[in-house]
Parts: sequence; C-alpha cells; structure tokens
Amino acid sequence: MTVPENDIAALFDPKLDDPVPVIPPGALPPSWAAVQSHAPQPARAWSEAEPAHAHAHAHAPDGSEYEHGEDDTDGHTSTATDPEHVADKVLGRQRRRTGKKRAKSATDRDKAAAKKRADRERKAVRLKLTGTSANITLTATTSTAWFVQRQGPWNFRTTGKQRRFIQDEAIILTNLQKAGVSTLHRRLVRTPFPVAQWAIDHSTWATPIPDVPGALSWADYLRGQQHAMLWSNATIKGRYWGIELPQRSSLGQGLDWTARMLRHLAHWPLLGRVCTGVNSWADDAFDREQKALADHLATLERIMSGRGVKATPATPAAIDYLLRRSATIGLPLEAGGAIAGAGDWEETDVAALEDLTDLSLTPGDGYTTVSGVVDGRKYTGVVIVLTIGRMAPLPIPERMLPWQIIGDPSGEPLEWSDRIELHDKAKTIRTMRSLTGKIESQFDHYTVEHDQVPPKELAEQHARAQDVISDVEEDHSGLSTRTTGWYRLAVVGTDPDDARQKVSDLQEMYSPHIALEQEHGQYQLLREFIPGEPQANIANKRHMDVEAVAAGMATVSDRIGDRRGVVLGETGSISPRPVIWDLFAAHEIKHKSGLTPIVAVPGSGKTFLAGMIVYQAVRAGAYGVVLDPSGPLTALAGLPEFRDIARVYALTGRDSRAGALNPYRVITDPRRDDPEYDARNVEFARDADPFAAAQSKFDADMRAAAAERVEVAVSVLKMMLTERHLHLEHTEPVLHMAANMVGGDSNHNLREVLAAIQSIGVSDPDQAVKTCANGLYQQLSLMSELTEARVLFPEAGTIGSGADAFDADIRLTILTMPGLQLPPEGTPSSQWTPQQRMTAPLMHMAAWLANRLVYEKPRHVRKVLFLDENKYLESTGAGRTLNLRIARDSRKFKVRALVCSQLPDDFLGLDGSDDKTALTYEVFVGDVGGDPHAIEGALKLLKLPTGQGFEQFLAELGSGGEDTLDEDTDTSYQDEARRWMIRMADDVELVRSSWIHYVHLAHVFAALNSSSAKNALGGAA
Repeated sequence: MTVPENDIAALFDPKLDDPVPVIPPGALPPSWAAVQSHAPQPARAWSEAEPAHAHAHAHAPDGSEYEHGEDDTDGHTSTATDPEHVADKVLGRQRRRTGKKRAKSATDRDKAAAKKRADRERKAVRLKLTGTSANITLTATTSTAWFVQRQGPWNFRTTGKQRRFIQDEAIILTNLQKAGVSTLHRRLVRTPFPVAQWAIDHSTWATPIPDVPGALSWADYLRGQQHAMLWSNATIKGRYWGIELPQRSSLGQGLDWTARMLRHLAHWPLLGRVCTGVNSWADDAFDREQKALADHLATLERIMSGRGVKATPATPAAIDYLLRRSATIGLPLEAGGAIAGAGDWEETDVAALEDLTDLSLTPGDGYTTVSGVVDGRKYTGVVIVLTIGRMAPLPIPERMLPWQIIGDPSGEPLEWSDRIELHDKAKTIRTMRSLTGKIESQFDHYTVEHDQVPPKELAEQHARAQDVISDVEEDHSGLSTRTTGWYRLAVVGTDPDDARQKVSDLQEMYSPHIALEQEHGQYQLLREFIPGEPQANIANKRHMDVEAVAAGMATVSDRIGDRRGVVLGETGSISPRPVIWDLFAAHEIKHKSGLTPIVAVPGSGKTFLAGMIVYQAVRAGAYGVVLDPSGPLTALAGLPEFRDIARVYALTGRDSRAGALNPYRVITDPRRDDPEYDARNVEFARDADPFAAAQSKFDADMRAAAAERVEVAVSVLKMMLTERHLHLEHTEPVLHMAANMVGGDSNHNLREVLAAIQSIGVSDPDQAVKTCANGLYQQLSLMSELTEARVLFPEAGTIGSGADAFDADIRLTILTMPGLQLPPEGTPSSQWTPQQRMTAPLMHMAAWLANRLVYEKPRHVRKVLFLDENKYLESTGAGRTLNLRIARDSRKFKVRALVCSQLPDDFLGLDGSDDKTALTYEVFVGDVGGDPHAIEGALKLLKLPTGQGFEQFLAELGSGGEDTLDEDTDTSYQDEARRWMIRMADDVELVRSSWIHYVHLAHVFAALNSSSAKNALGGAA
C-alpha cells in the first residue's frame, strides 16, 4: 500500500501492516538544528498542554480581549479558573440567556437563515452543547465543570498499596456526594505518544557527535526513532471528570422574570419604587447564588485535588481536545489537535465541531460508520459501543486487574464514557427498604396466597438488600456510598468485520466475570461520549458502591522512564508505550548514584541491551568506556558514525601493551587543579584558612591514592596464588610487608614487589616468614612469566605504559581481553590452570583501567561505563571496593555505570556486608533462572517485597513461549524480545527489549553479534 510522505495519518492507519518509509510530520529535518531557535513549537496533546496562565491574553471569537490572568505571588489560581470569576461568567451567561429579547441585527438574521439551511440539509442530530466558559461546558439546561486526571501507576505495587489507590478514589466520589454532586460524566481519552516533542527534547538534551559522510546522520537517526515509536501506536491516557453544577433556583429565576416585567414601570411615581425594590431583590439573589456557585466550585477543586485523583481544572487546551476527540471517535488519533489557550467556545465553534465527522447508521448492522478528514486525508472507521453488563464479584486487586483496564493489553486505544449518579445515605436506605418490602410481598404471595415454595432467588435478593442497608447504616468511612451508572467503551475497526473481531476478543478477555453487551441504538450510544449529550438509554444500569466503581481504575497504565533520553524498548504489562531513559537524570536532577546493575543468566541479552544503551549515549554526546572481555561489543567501534572517534584496545594477547595494567600506573594521583581542591569551593567557606584546608584535602587524597595502590597490588598478587599458598599463616603479612617496602608512588611496578618478597625470603630473621616468602616468590615469579601476565608486569627498567598512553580525544574506548580463559563454572579453584588463575587479576585491573579512563574526563561531561563479568570483581575485597567507589562517586563525576552480572549476590554482597541496594537508583533484572535464592536477591535489588506473587513472575520472566524441539508445539519464536524488570526510582515495570520497527538501526544490530542480528527485529539474544 503506497503512502505519501509527511502523512501522519498513515502512521495510525490500522490497514497498514508493515512499516513503510514514511517521514512523520514534526520529525526534525536536517536543517532543524540551524533554525531551531526560530522554529515554532509543535502543539502538544492535552496531557502535555501548558497551563492556561501561560497565555496572559487571548482574543475571544467576538474580537474582545479575553483575560486569562496570571498566578499571583500568593499562589492563588489564575483569573481564568478562579471560582468567583467562573461563577460570574456561568450565571451571567444564564441570566443573559433568559433576558429581554433585543431587536435582531443583520448578523442575527444571517445566522438564523444559516441555521435553517443546516437543519434542512443535515441528517445528523445537532449537538446540545451551546459553548464553554473556562473549564465549564454549557447546554441550554446544564452546566458541567471538567477536571483532568493524569494516568497513574499500578504494576508491581503491593496489594495493600493497590487497595489504597482504589479506596482513595472511592473517597473522592464520597466527598463529591457529600458536597451535593449527584451526576458525573467521566471520559477516558487517549493521545498519541508525543514523538515530535521527544525529538525536540532529546536534541536539546543531547550534544550530538558530528555527522560522518555516508553514515546515519543525527537528523535521520531522530527521524527513524520517531517513525519506530509511532508504529507501535503508543498512547497516553487521561480521564476527564465532568461534574454537573446546580442550576439557578426557581426563586432567583422568578425574581429575574418579575424584575424584567416591571422594568417598563421604573419611571412611575409609586410603582417605580416597587420596581426598584424588586430589581434590588433580584440582584441580591443573583449575587448570593453567584457566591454559592463560586464556593461550590472552590469545594470541587479541593476535593478533586485530593490524593485519590489529583485532578486539576481543565485548561482551554484540555477542553478543546476533549470536545474534538469526543466528536471524532472512530477516526485516527490526531496529534496536536488541541489549540492551547484558545479560550471559550461559542455557538459558531460548536457548529464547526458538528462538521468534523459524518456519522451514518445502517439499521440492524449494530455499528456506526464514521468518516472525516484528518491532516488532509479522508478516513472511514467503524465504531461499536459496548456497555458493561452483569458483573460477578471481582477479586481486585488480589487476583485481577482493575476492571476498566482488562482490555488494555489488547493494544486497542479503548475510550470510556461513564455516566454515574451518586446517592446519599437516606435515599439508599429508602430504596433498599422499598425493595425489601417488594421482596417480602412476593414471598407472601408465594407462601400465604398460593401455599407454594418461593424461589431461592427471593431469599438471596432479600439478604443482599439487608446487607446493603447494614453497610450503609454502620459505615462511617463513606466507602459504602451507593451509585448507579452506565459504563460504555468504544471499539474502533477499519471495517465491520474488523470491529466485530475486536469486540469478540474483548468479550473473551472480560469473561467470565464481566459481560460486555452490544446494545441497539449504536448511533445514540456513540453520541453519548460527547459532553452535553443526553444519555442514550437506561439499559444495563449497574448498581455499585463507590469502592467497586473506583476499582475500575481506568487511568492506570505502565509508568516508567521519562521523555527525553535513550530508548530501551516498550512496556509489556498493561499497554505498550516506549520506554525512554534519561541516563543522567539521576545525577543532574535527583542527585543519586549512577550505578546500574544488569542482572541475568547467560544468553538473556545483557550485552545486547548494554550495547544499545552505549550506542545511543555516545551518539548523544557522552563519552563511553566499555570493558568487554569476550569482545562482541568491539564491532561498535567499526560503525560508520563512530569513524575516527572509537578505539579498541586489547589487554591480552599478542597486541597487548606490556605494563598496560600496572596497578601503580592505572591508579592515578588526584590533580591539584581539580575544582574539588579550589580554595574558593563552598566546602572550605567556613575554614579560617581556605587555602590551607584545600591543600590539606589534596595531601590527604594523595596519601589515600598511595595506600590504594599498595592494597590493589597486594590484592592482585593474592589472586595469582593457589589455595595452598593463600591459606599459609604468613602470606598476608609477607605481601603487605613487600608492598610497603616498595611504597605507593606511581613510578613503581609489580616486579619491584616481587624483588621485595625475594629480599624478605633472604634477610627476614623469622624462619617461618622466610620460608613463606620464598614459596610465594617462586609461585609469583612463575606466574609473572605467563603471556597473560605481561600487561601486569612491565619489562625490566620500565614502569609500563598505563592509561596515559590511551588517546584522550576518543569518544568510545573498548577494552577487550582476547584469549582470556575464564574458569569453568562449578570447578574448585584448586583445579584451575595458571592461565585460568590469571582471569581474576586481569579482570580486576581492567576494571580499574576502565574506571580511570572515565574518571579522568572532566567532571561536567557525561560518561557511560560498561563493565561485564562483575562476579570476578566481587570475588575480592579490592573488587568490592571498586564497585563501591563506582556507586558512590558516579554522581559527582556524572558517570552512568552499567555493571553486568549473572547473580544478584554480586551487588548484595556474598555475606551481606557489601549490600549496594541503597546506592542503586536504577536496576535491570532479566531472566535469573528458577533458583529461589537468585529470585529473592532480584526482588531485593528491585526493592519489591516477598510474598506478593512477584516470585512466580520472575521465575517465568525468561519464557516468551513454549521452547521445545517439536516443530508442532514450539512457540518460542512468537516473541523473541527479551524481557526485563526495570526499576527507576519508585517505578518498576516489565519492559520488552523489542526493536521490531527500528529498521534504521539494522546495521547496529548486525554489529553487536551474529545471534542478535538474527533476532534484532524481535529482540536480542
């Protein structure tokens, strides 16, 4: 199917099955960076619209200036949404509407003639809406105040917290009823994920590397990212609460009518006084009603801002989007359809709203055909409105999702319309007692009048009615407040069969607990979604208490990440949406550690995920350092866009540099010109002599660096020893004695320590120490001659090249260790070969080198560090110290440290003494196998409680289907994307590392490794 370029509507066309080369409008063109300061900002959807007070002045349709007002210094609301101002506009409008008729002008006659012509030609029913005032929609008989509730969290919260979410929203409903509210109209709407705004925010957030001729440019990269995100049809949910306001009293309207009738008698001698008195009385009544309405609106604002909903009065942009979206259900979601700060709607605007879509209904078909133009292209859709029917008892949240999001996993952008009536306690009791009387009369009719056994249903209904009366009379929390309601959801398809199939799928998802009914009168049911339209019918009325109503939780969704960083995949719990991660928000905004554990068993996609993060971060201008012993990430350095800014250094093998991992050179001295030692630093402001204090701190850090070199040298030598030598009584003292003899200056090397050990074996007065030293020297001297050891032991008379020989202007540095022989899993260390014993010291010093390459960069620049095989670091005390340093110093140096390991214990500490859970702000947990100990550790890293059912979820995390060798039953291919449990701050979500639409990054997938290239479009190996 051919789609024209720059057609955003095509990106939401369900008929298109496969991605096509479409350039989304709003995608940044190549010249965007040069003119971005003059480019107009794209309109945001209602969920991103700026507050009304951001526009101090707007022009009303009649040409008069409409005053929005601004926030004052006391934090009061703006004039546009001030309750007194709104009450004056609403009641004044009603008063004018019932006022004296004036002579018709030429404009009035033209409007009347146009209305007659439209009535003759229009087949659709005209809207009841007459206009809006601030956040109020108006009809001829009603006024409704609208508040906006944003989407909230639900997944991976404890059952107690989820139950609290439900109760908090239920309390809001109760408080509304106590405030005199009897009728609500709630609308759940969706907006497309703001990909154009992401591109602008991301480009502002990043400092992109220069484009390379022939490689993927920054503009094309952003365009491809937007394209991929649009193809996932991700949406953002938000719910409008429409609260019907009380109308003017009969007394006030009667006084106004009387005052108007007597107005022509104002100049009569006696009756003029009566006329003046009546006018004054009418004005006083109007002022009192206006104040009462203002107080009522202020009360509603206080209630709706409560913890359960946290809703705010709808801005003009939000009202604009609500009306437009409600009138165009069945057409593709329109990005940027809201007009921010547009002001109130007049009758002429409502007439334009009626022309947005053309509705038609074929009797007997059970659907409504909707057609209209979106962004210059005509669309036709089929809408079926379903109504919630009979409902069984719902175990929410213990065993079920909230009942209004059960259909969200289908991926359909379902929209809801709820009409709810709130009943006070007295009315509920009267109704239940009346119902009880009817049931008892029926019971007597069976038993007394006809001497028959009554049906069991009568006894059950009688018991339920008595339970309701008991709950209402004895309840003091308000959670037993009763409601009646009608709950509709709109299902959109490209044709009747498509819509019916989606309805069938939804009915299957909701069964057996909830029945979804497809009623007659689909045309009227669809119009019911528009504010101000009457209710279509009274069928399928649901009687529930406020807690059961709140258990719908329609606004909850997947929530994680932000909207300006790198892409990690898409959420996989409730409804898919892109997962965007600002790698440096923890450092720059939250002042948290940058340590990020990535935990999963081999083959779970750790390297692929880390490689994609590093690629996107370096593209955005960060410095990247990768320690990848096995080497698959070395291919990143060969990507065309990283030409001349990426290098690969081998730390083992024939091409390695002698002494490159010399501990005395890898660990560097602090620099005196570092801002940390500047006497003008605020840290020294209270010292009597700031210069002396700064120098003292510098000297202390110099001594600490020297001591650290000594400790690391001892640790590296210990890793080379066999178990027999390690357990000797004098091993530790001899190694420390030798290292202290050499000292901690940076101009030493490990061969000097070996010489000191040899000296101890000759001259120490204690024979046991001499014997131990001789044995250690023989063992270590033998190990130092291995090919793998040349990077630790420089040539005689040298100190080794160290990190100072690496290129300082390289953006991406990849350290590999070809030929490294990892010890086999489960084999005792006593059975390791000398080459396998060298793994730990080499990995340890390579991590120190990677750490140095990152920390030598200026503090203010962004850096990404990736360390693989963390288990070899955590096996030693010095390695645990390094991890702790990364966790604590990464914030100061703006380092995002991605540290991979196979077990959570590497971050929790083998004995619980090195638990880094408190230092981690973001955590990635993949498939950890079915081991209960590993699952328990993963839950601790994710800060999730045990005993809440999360254990079973983690145990099944790695399965995307039935993986068997039987071709008839193998379903593992159906979802090859790797799944991760990701924690960011307090949000925990299931994320699918799916890259199915990111075709512009195919060369990156191919570069990572062969298996990931195979699965690049469905996930990573």
